[in-house]
Amino acid sequence: MLRIGVVMYQTSLTKGQELVAQRMVREFRRQGHDAFLITSVYHDSEQAVSPEEVKRRGGYVQVFDRDLGIPVIRVNSDNTTWPPRRISFADFVGILTNIVEDQKLNVLITHSTLWNGPEEVVKFVAWRRKMAQDGAPRSPLIFCHMSHFQEPNDERYAVVERSYREAWNNVILPRVLAEADLVLVTTPFEANFMKEMGAKDEKIFLFPGGIDDEDIASLGKEDAFRAKYRLPMDAKLVSCLGTVEERKNPLALLEVAKLLSKRGDVRLVIAGRAEGAYADGLKEAASKLPNVSVLGSISDEEKAALIRTSLANITMSRSEALGIAQLEFMSAGVPVITSGVGGQSWIVGDGSNGIVLSGPEDAKGAADAILRLADHPRLRRRLGSMASRTASSYSLTRLVDKLLTRLQEEMRKLTDDMPALRNMPGDERIIEAWAHKGKKVAATSKRLIVRSAKGGKEVTTILYDDIARIERHAQAPWAVLAVGALATSFLVAQGVMGLGLLSPLTPVLSSGLLPLGFPGATEALTVLLPLVPAAIAVAAFLPAVKRGYVVHYGSSRKLFLPESFGKALRLANKLTPKELFGVDGEPATKGG
Repeated sequence: MLRIGVVMYQTSLTKGQELVAQRMVREFRRQGHDAFLITSVYHDSEQAVSPEEVKRRGGYVQVFDRDLGIPVIRVNSDNTTWPPRRISFADFVGILTNIVEDQKLNVLITHSTLWNGPEEVVKFVAWRRKMAQDGAPRSPLIFCHMSHFQEPNDERYAVVERSYREAWNNVILPRVLAEADLVLVTTPFEANFMKEMGAKDEKIFLFPGGIDDEDIASLGKEDAFRAKYRLPMDAKLVSCLGTVEERKNPLALLEVAKLLSKRGDVRLVIAGRAEGAYADGLKEAASKLPNVSVLGSISDEEKAALIRTSLANITMSRSEALGIAQLEFMSAGVPVITSGVGGQSWIVGDGSNGIVLSGPEDAKGAADAILRLADHPRLRRRLGSMASRTASSYSLTRLVDKLLTRLQEEMRKLTDDMPALRNMPGDERIIEAWAHKGKKVAATSKRLIVRSAKGGKEVTTILYDDIARIERHAQAPWAVLAVGALATSFLVAQGVMGLGLLSPLTPVLSSGLLPLGFPGATEALTVLLPLVPAAIAVAAFLPAVKRGYVVHYGSSRKLFLPESFGKALRLANKLTPKELFGVDGEPATKGG
């Protein structure tokens, strides 16, 4: 089972990138894996929890968010003055260290660009991998990144924001792509950009956002929705769904509405979070048009009802990574009228499953497209049917299933040098792994797996239930000390007995010390010579002593592990009802 942390700068009920991250967590959990959203204290740019409370609790709090339907880990964070619409995590490497340890995460997936989350995770992953290379005990960890990339150009961004995006892409993004095990892209166009920035072909994984299957299956009550928002029951609704912001270009819809002012049976509906100066200007201008309704934020059930009751979906965005809202309409058989920018040109084909305009300012083309769909039901049904068929390929269930397969392949690669880990039962998981002094040890939820760090096929597997006891043990070359002691004893004895076996060495020592100016030291050294064998034996003995533990398992089998693997054995002790160690959790001492 995988344990996955999805990292995104905030939560939202309307914004595309945030929705993808949240739905990803939900679907991972539906498919039997533990997953958590790791995010800031902000929800739609408003504080969802108290930053002071988060700091008091050590930098993060974990809650189950009932609105989102997923477990959320909110970390210490601050709203930033630059870049716009981003949030910065504080002390994230340290906090992430604790989260990964506490939740036993083995996969991290970062989302978006222009914020410090991906670069902090890269530092954390690189640090962790370096420690593992140097023998520190670290379990396998897969790192994935999903940019939701939008090309910075003159048409989409003013020079200040465009240049910042280009700088981030040139400085930070290549490092993120180099460290990532997988690079998730929403479209083939984005894949090409990622390759230009250094991502390798084999790392690219196509993940086009995805539409939530449960949301599709639970479409709301249309009549109640129309009544609540005072939408005429017989009106043909052309809906725009998403946060009201300049990039989405909703003001262009007002120009479309003016061109349709004589069609009393057609109404444009703008739904989604509408706050700030731009949204206020839109609402004021829309209030003067009788065929436009600005609804503001709506619930998931109301969104479902809006999708079901719409004649068409319309988006005149200046930029779109993909367009999750469009996929949601298409999944319900509602054709899309689109400006055709970014990923929209990939999912919507003109005359095939929707209508593509000449660009974000093509109000005349948009008005003509609406009239075609309103006046030709057969055309609308044909495009809607093809739209539904297209959207079925973007089912979140299918996409996440494919992603999980790939993640499990990556995990197998990381544990490839320990074959016993590759064939674990479905209810068994890797908890932690260590490498030290020529051995590798992995602890799963059921057993210890031991092998040589130099490779080879020999692997020792010990089920926790098979362990009888664990004893502290010292392996030492006692024979070396014995030989040294015997040699020294013999030489001392011959001196006492006056045999003079060392007498021939006296002239040699005297002639050697004379040039050095130590003639008087000859007699002292002669006395000490018998002790040389013992000194040599001690020097050889001490480095050869190996302290550790003997694991007794099976009927009469045993295995020695150096004391650096004590954590693995204490973990084994926790996972079995038997008390394997001696008093106070420490092994009984036994010489050897």
